[in-house]
Amino acid sequence: MAKFSQTFLQGLLQPSYQEGLFTAARGIGMRPQMQALQQQQQEELQRFDESTQISEQGIAAAQQGDVSALTNRIAELRKQMAEATTLQEKQRIRQEMNNLQRMRPGAEQVAIGNKARSIVQGEQALQDASLAGPARVAIQQRLEELKKDPEAMRQYNQYKMDEWRTGQAQEQMEAEQWLNSNSSSIDQAIQDNDIEAVQEIILKAGDFSEAAQSYVNTSLRNAESMSQFQENSLERKKEPSVDFYEKQINELPEEVKEFLAPTLTAYREIAKSWNGENWTVSGSRARAAQLEKTLQTEIAAINRSMAISDYRVKQNEEADKRDRIKALELKINTPMDNSYIREARIYESALLKKGEELSEARVEARANQMYQRDRGGYIEQLAALEGKTREEAEIKDDGGFSVKVNGQVTTRTMVQEAVALQGLEKTKTKLKDKGLNDQQIRSLLGEDMSESAPTQEELITRSGLINPQRAKLKLRQGLTQ
Repeated sequence: MAKFSQTFLQGLLQPSYQEGLFTAARGIGMRPQMQALQQQQQEELQRFDESTQISEQGIAAAQQGDVSALTNRIAELRKQMAEATTLQEKQRIRQEMNNLQRMRPGAEQVAIGNKARSIVQGEQALQDASLAGPARVAIQQRLEELKKDPEAMRQYNQYKMDEWRTGQAQEQMEAEQWLNSNSSSIDQAIQDNDIEAVQEIILKAGDFSEAAQSYVNTSLRNAESMSQFQENSLERKKEPSVDFYEKQINELPEEVKEFLAPTLTAYREIAKSWNGENWTVSGSRARAAQLEKTLQTEIAAINRSMAISDYRVKQNEEADKRDRIKALELKINTPMDNSYIREARIYESALLKKGEELSEARVEARANQMYQRDRGGYIEQLAALEGKTREEAEIKDDGGFSVKVNGQVTTRTMVQEAVALQGLEKTKTKLKDKGLNDQQIRSLLGEDMSESAPTQEELITRSGLINPQRAKLKLRQGLTQ
């Protein structure tokens, strides 16, 4: 049997020693719990780091307009919230999810903007003549896909209009520069009665020719007035021409008449010195002649200002017309958006009979009808602005030849794109399936038909062609069909 020293036995009886033994025993018993708590804290800290990283990735995705990545990050946070062990942790993750959810609308707008910019960049890339083969086809396919998004097309349209208006502002500046550079030459040619020189200036005006013609018309009227002034001046007549000048001034706008009123009044007063045969006041004739010259100078200056104003008005009218044409062209090429679906659903719901259910096919059919109605209205407006028929306005970039079979229009440009994507033989097969004959197919492919094919005169009068009257006109003008 073991023997213990008195000192050891006495130590066991000490309260402090007993308490130490109890604490040590308790520590040994709680070690598993402490380890579990530490592990739980480490797992919670790891989830905190992961959720923070996911949240940061979601914010970056939202800023870049990557809606898909943002949605995935929100889903990952939702999964983490399900694994959270404390209410505090669940609330923290929920707050991060809510923050990302609030960023979704902004991310969607950024995504739309990214698509719109991609459309612009793709169109710019296709303008490079050196781009060919698979690269060009890939860009064309990508553009076709992007343009199916109505919201992206709307923003693209806004960008194109802003770009267009910037170009129009530049053109307005160039129009002013043209006027500053050529108005003196026009005035001199009119003064010299050199109509050929005037016409040459107008022909060389290019886009400003309509406005230039307005300037010339007003300037010619001004020249005619000046000629009449000379005929009625005191240099050629003995008596003053008060009635003549009053008539000339009365034909001018009211604000202009006010400007000339002081000189005309002074001329009218000095003319009272003429008794029908002689000037009764010494120096009155010279004074009247001086006032006549002043009136002529002032009226000539006003007429020139009116000529400049007429030029600017006409130029602004032409710019406004071009602006409306551009806006209509963009609207015509914009695909149907969800507003038509909403409007169609409301419309068709009102037409439902008792017990009848509204089908999506019915809604889509009505929406397409509404879209085509509006698009048709835009085409008619465009045709009116351009002085064309609706059918002519619908055909854009037809590559010089178009056919219409069973109500479907096929253009040479469409066929060229199909050949690039699918190959020649497959394209020919599809055209035959659509009902086109060999002659039409060869023409759409741009093949030489001079030997075995009908003449252009025969071809353009064949049924199914777009606007044969227009084609005949081009033929008479010597243009290629």
